[in-house]
Amino acid sequence: MEPTLREGDWLVAVAPWRRPRAGDLVVLRDPRDARRLLVKRVRAVRADGACEVAGDEPARSTDSRAFGPVPPGEVVAWVAFRYAPLGRIGRVR
Repeated sequence: MEPTLREGDWLVAVAPWRRPRAGDLVVLRDPRDARRLLVKRVRAVRADGACEVAGDEPARSTDSRAFGPVPPGEVVAWVAFRYAPLGRIGRVR
């Protein structure tokens, strides 16, 4: 499977207005370094609202397998749209 995002993609991310759902592409604070932001796909949402996240390339991704579930307050935005490069403009799923 080809990753959803590629190096050089420019994204529009919007503030969360609902709880994350499986399949959402989200921006979250890196649990290992809160100054850093990560873009990951939500794989599952636990009963307590914490998200299990994974990268689209599991062999090259650091995700919930390494740092565990992400508390709801650490999800800072949803990825909504890619606006560059020109050949890849469109909604991100």
